Amino acid sequence: MIAVLVLPVLFAFIIGAAMFKRRVGGVYFAIITQAIAAILTILIIGQQGYTGGVNGITDLRTLMGWDIRTDSAKYVLYFLNAGLLLGVLVVCLFILKSKLGHLLVAVRDKEDRVRFSGYDVANFKIFVFCFAAMLSSIGEAMFTLQVGFMSPSFVGIVPSIEMVIYTAVGGRLSIFGAVYGTLLVNWAKTTFSETFPEL
Repeated sequence: MIAVLVLPVLFAFIIGAAMFKRRVGGVYFAIITQAIAAILTILIIGQQGYTGGVNGITDLRTLMGWDIRTDSAKYVLYFLNAGLLLGVLVVCLFILKSKLGHLLVAVRDKEDRVRFSGYDVANFKIFVFCFAAMLSSIGEAMFTLQVGFMSPSFVGIVPSIEMVIYTAVGGRLSIFGAVYGTLLVNWAKTTFSETFPEL
């Protein structure tokens, strides 16, 4: 379980340090991260013995001896996920209200001004990139437990773009906006899929 959290952060640190120290940003950053997502998808599919290939890791039944398929386990996981979401929101709000948060907002708005003030902007970007990787790995681990399988389709370009859509719909200047956007977009996907299955 620790590897699920540590490996994505380590990977994000290596990629982030390589890109941000060289001042790669904007469109180039987006292209590189999407290329890395595509490479990881191909790598996961190619390692069929470990990852299940195209089908992924299916039929997850237990977590350290605990049967996660029962209704009571689903309720426990649901409330655990809700608690983790609230905890993550509190941590993000704490970071946003701190001096670090003010610097991160300044980097977002006027990166050159922060750089000219004597701060190493690349380190702030690496921190945020690694922090986002940690939060994403927690979310994906909990999602895997909730649904009982892990597919390569969850790693790639489409899920990455969906995350951007969630943020765009909910509002990129709000921490709660990502949550609202996620709920709204997934509600719309489910509703439209059930109402118009032929489309």
